[in-house]
Amino acid sequence: MRRSLLKALTALSVAAAAVGVSTPALAANGDFLGGCDVTITTPDATACQGYYSGNILNGSPTDIALQQGAIAALPGSFTWDGNWTGLVNAGDVIGSLTNTNQINFGQTLFGETIIGAHFGNIDDNLGNSGNVSVFWLFNFGTTGADYVVLDNIRGFSNAALYTTGSGGGVPEPATWAMMLVGFAGAGMALRRSRRSNAKLLQLA
Repeated sequence: MRRSLLKALTALSVAAAAVGVSTPALAANGDFLGGCDVTITTPDATACQGYYSGNILNGSPTDIALQQGAIAALPGSFTWDGNWTGLVNAGDVIGSLTNTNQINFGQTLFGETIIGAHFGNIDDNLGNSGNVSVFWLFNFGTTGADYVVLDNIRGFSNAALYTTGSGGGVPEPATWAMMLVGFAGAGMALRRSRRSNAKLLQLA
């Protein structure tokens, strides 16, 4: 009886140890989890960095360093200076969704644009639908975009806009032609005006 009880307790302790080994530890805030997806927005992102556990979109020195590292890991040459207050004062921190899962920028953005977003509960490919932050690189080209749409994602919390791209579109060929015609017309009018003034001076 005593021997069978000892065997049962030993088996139970071995099973408990096995469960303890196989259960992953909870991720600390800012731990890199990987698995971010460029296709969970419309338009798709060009690249993404993350996921990072928890919400690292704030002004604490540790989280600013994490944000800078994530942005540096994205393609391109943009470097964020870490001025979180500058983002807030510029109105670049977006705290809610509008119009059916849109992150609305309040302005038209062009070219390469970096957005960081936090989700309290995201449908991701990690299988944990957890509390994560992600950084996306978009290229809105010369057409520009006022917003991105989040596709089938829950738990959006807030987003930060780190760079607004080139700030304007390249003029279309027809626009260039109109500008050149305008410059030529202005030049001809200036020449005629000078000739008229010269004739008046001669008559005087």
